[in-house]
Amino acid sequence: MLTIIIPFFFNFSLSSCAQPDTIAPSTVETGSYSAAREAASVLNTEGFENSRISKFWHTELRTTTAGVLEKGQAREGSQAMRFSWMPSQYDGTNPTMHSELATDPLTNGETERWYGYSVYMPSATMANDNEPVIFSQWHGVPDPGFSDTVPPIAFWLESNNKITMSYRASNKPIYTLLQHPTSQKTIDLGAASFDRWVDYVVHVKWDPSGNQGVLEVWQDGKLVVNEQGISIGYPQISKPFWKLGLYAWTGKASHKERALLYDDIRIGGPSAGYDAVKPGRGNNSARERQ
Repeated sequence: MLTIIIPFFFNFSLSSCAQPDTIAPSTVETGSYSAAREAASVLNTEGFENSRISKFWHTELRTTTAGVLEKGQAREGSQAMRFSWMPSQYDGTNPTMHSELATDPLTNGETERWYGYSVYMPSATMANDNEPVIFSQWHGVPDPGFSDTVPPIAFWLESNNKITMSYRASNKPIYTLLQHPTSQKTIDLGAASFDRWVDYVVHVKWDPSGNQGVLEVWQDGKLVVNEQGISIGYPQISKPFWKLGLYAWTGKASHKERALLYDDIRIGGPSAGYDAVKPGRGNNSARERQ
């Protein structure tokens, strides 16, 4: 049952390009366990349990049904966030390709974050569509006087029901819109799992032109991406912000509606680690790291 519709507004500072995205790596925290230290490492949490979303989000919800708090289907608690995108809303402009929430970019020289979240893809709205759709991406922030290009990290569902991700880097300033990155890698994450919650933990350390970048991705507790000592991201002052929801970058879909749910979100700083952000901590259903 749909219960609460989130009021929507535009945020002109969070732009996206109609292209697939990118991802990043990390190292595992060592040392003795400390609950206090672990809690202090978590910067933001969202369980969608209240009547409104948390204040740290920026919205890119262009219709009244694009972002809805839904009862009865949750990873933890009683509610989750349902994202909806319909090809009928596309008017030829990039903003109408999005139904997403976005975080702030990393500022003040910050380069590293841990992200934990859970995604539920109903087969009725996500499977067997002829068009790909991005469901998680990290997007660059152009410096004053410069432009931006395709997101440096993205996860998307392919038309063949496979999950794919890519990460990109550029060691050159981005002067023109959609300037080609200087490096890119695409990784197959396997067949999509529909009609159940799938947990993700993503650890990224941005380094656009060196060899200190890190990208680690766990899918249901299994390490599926382990990229160490890489170049990732762009030479921009503020490092990328995270976006979750639906980005139909082709502007098309076979389904009349694409819809999925997000829940149990944690964002951690450099010292957070897997256990601090993994979904399912609150109801003892968290998947152990493999």
